[in-house]
Amino acid sequence: MLCPVCKKNWDENTTQCPICGLDLTTEEEDKDEWIILGDIDDRVSADFAKETLNTHGIPAVIFSRSGFFGNIGLPLHPFYKPGGGIFDIAVQGEFREEAIEILDIILGDHWHRKEK
Repeated sequence: MLCPVCKKNWDENTTQCPICGLDLTTEEEDKDEWIILGDIDDRVSADFAKETLNTHGIPAVIFSRSGFFGNIGLPLHPFYKPGGGIFDIAVQGEFREEAIEILDIILGDHWHRKEK
């Protein structure tokens, strides 16, 4: 099983990506290209962003870049760059612009858009 968000291969019996939590049981044609929009400062804001996007019909996943805890993550700030978040947010490519607009409104400075 290849996770379209993380681009990691998992055992064929894996039903949910251990890194981002995406459901891997959907049919392959339902898995459009996923893109990482940017990172978010903290887990609470990341969860809020995901739920808001889902409410607007935009599939979204968040995952931690802290390395060892998959989509659980840590509430710590990264040591490798000042001020950035450790939670990435990804959406299907077709929803990119709408998702960015929503994230700008609801999170403001609590998220950092990834450059194209």
